[in-house]
Amino acid sequence: MRIKKFEARTEQEAIEKVKNELGLDALILNIRKTKPRGLFSLFRKPMVEVTAAYEDKEAKQKRMEEQQAAATKEVMEAKEAKLAQERIHSLEKKLQTQEDLLAKLMSQLSIAEQMNQTYGLRKYDNRLIQLFYDTLVDQGVTPEIAEKVLEDANSIDDETKIDIELVSKIVYNTIIRILGPAQPIEPVKTKRTRFIVFMGPTGVGKTTTIAKISSILMLYHNLKVGLITADTYRIAAIEQLKTYAEILGLDVDVIYNSQDLENHLDPIIDEENDVVLIDTAGRSHRNRENFKELGELLALVPDSTKLLCLSLTTKYEDLLSIANAYSTLTDFMLVFTKLDETLCLGSILNICYLTGKKLTYITNGQNVPDDIEIAHPETITKALLGIGGDAS
Repeated sequence: MRIKKFEARTEQEAIEKVKNELGLDALILNIRKTKPRGLFSLFRKPMVEVTAAYEDKEAKQKRMEEQQAAATKEVMEAKEAKLAQERIHSLEKKLQTQEDLLAKLMSQLSIAEQMNQTYGLRKYDNRLIQLFYDTLVDQGVTPEIAEKVLEDANSIDDETKIDIELVSKIVYNTIIRILGPAQPIEPVKTKRTRFIVFMGPTGVGKTTTIAKISSILMLYHNLKVGLITADTYRIAAIEQLKTYAEILGLDVDVIYNSQDLENHLDPIIDEENDVVLIDTAGRSHRNRENFKELGELLALVPDSTKLLCLSLTTKYEDLLSIANAYSTLTDFMLVFTKLDETLCLGSILNICYLTGKKLTYITNGQNVPDDIEIAHPETITKALLGIGGDAS
């Protein structure tokens, strides 16, 4: 701090001098009246002297920088404290989840042991491996695939097999690896219109699934969506899609053959749609003529994403036959429908294991757009192992 004195005829004038020269941050230390001195003092009026303290520019700048640094440090410390608290909360939640899962496994293990003792049904000497095997098979996983899933867990030494947490983690990660990460439609705007083609047998819920995804892309992600239906074999399918489209404020282009589709492509792209969803007719995987028509249609949109819709209420053998038939036509990803109509999820694991195809969505009802979820492998795996409720 520096000190400076100011004189004026009045106190107000002196303070004004301080403000004008030193600014509003100056600190008044003392105010006093001074009597004139010298030969002509009798003819002079008393003066007012104001003593003020002030900071020079460098000192003031340094002080402000220090204050800013202190404030920044305080904010950073608060953020770090909050992050630390969140990490602790997340870890506590994770530990609690693991404890809950282990508790469920222990309970299931006890029940399974009683069943095996009663009926003498046992494939594995290790009771924990046997529990996982029984659970997977009960969920509709084929015995052969269940054995493949358990290979790594069963190959560890007998002493390690008693570690429930380790064995559970091996089995869990094996299933996660088979299912792979879900690959839903990315809800982002791109420079070019994206085409999504929905395929599958009649009655699996393609049209309703299209309505759900259209709603999500429009209402939640503000994308411009176009709709095309090639399912002219069922008038009800066209009317159903038109009804959904009317509610959403969309137009539906109806096409009857590949030439119609070709005529519609340029106009629908010119409308600057972000995504165009194409509903194809339900095709019997045994009808080669129908497959030929579908192949001609797909050839017009070679860069499209293809989604094969499969119902979880369909027998596993038929699902595999359908998936294999469509595999000869094009590459695709999987949508599983009608989860609300079955308790078994084993077909999901079976088909992913045997075809290597990736998951996108699972639907679990008729409500638009609510009854659809991204097919998260973690949720499906927990449901398959009986430790996380169902996949819905």
